[in-house]
Amino acid sequence: MVVLPLQYHLAMSLRTSRDFWDAKATENPYWYVSSYGSYGERDLEEFWAAGGRIWRDLREAIGYAPRREDVVVEIGCGVGRLTRAIAADVGHVHAFDISEGMLAVAQRAGLPNATFHRGEGDSLAGVDNGMADLAIAYCVFQHLPSQAVLNRYLTEMRRVVKPGGIIAFTLSPRTWDDALRPVLRVHRWLREKIASDGPRGLYRREWIGIRPRRDDVHALSPVPLDFTPLHGDKWLFWGRAPGVAAQSTARVAASASRATSPAGRAHDAVLGPS
Repeated sequence: MVVLPLQYHLAMSLRTSRDFWDAKATENPYWYVSSYGSYGERDLEEFWAAGGRIWRDLREAIGYAPRREDVVVEIGCGVGRLTRAIAADVGHVHAFDISEGMLAVAQRAGLPNATFHRGEGDSLAGVDNGMADLAIAYCVFQHLPSQAVLNRYLTEMRRVVKPGGIIAFTLSPRTWDDALRPVLRVHRWLREKIASDGPRGLYRREWIGIRPRRDDVHALSPVPLDFTPLHGDKWLFWGRAPGVAAQSTARVAASASRATSPAGRAHDAVLGPS
């Protein structure tokens, strides 16, 4: 019987997530941001160029046309591959990551219109309510510890965007191998024990993360979401915060409902309408 390390059995948390990603920033930050390229000899010119292509694809998919005065909040910026592309199109980017090591690499670009934040892993503290035109997370949420953390992030994304602003994020789709995940993790652990090189810790929950069902994602979101497959192996979700007109309509409807209810009429008779 194979007994995995104690760390395999421990519950994943935001603390263990930070430790994991800080270690990966030291080991090989570019591969852990994008595992499509070579682990040993990464083509960094291609790596950075991919950020521009991804940003273009995301903009087109969600119907976002950046303006020079826009503010964008990016969650899980890693080494800043996507941040660089976003910053070239907008007024300011607030880029968050849980790992100080990843942020140290991202800050080397010296982007004058980007502020980098070491996040807590489930909040956007440091960004005011309703200041962003777009809040985005690309290839990040599949590594979260739980759907509860996903819910907190979506609530935070809704908080920081303006009326009519967009939230957009990707997740990994559920596939047949989710049912075999425990077996596949053991297999991966054994491979890493045998191999002397290559990526480490891919059996860890911090890497594997969550695979929520689409219905669950819609239920967790504070705004209605659209959906489309992206790049063949990702789910892209996006939605708009209620606009000013929608909010005004909601207030009028709430006032009308109160005025026609017995409790509302009694309130207005004593205090007058609000």
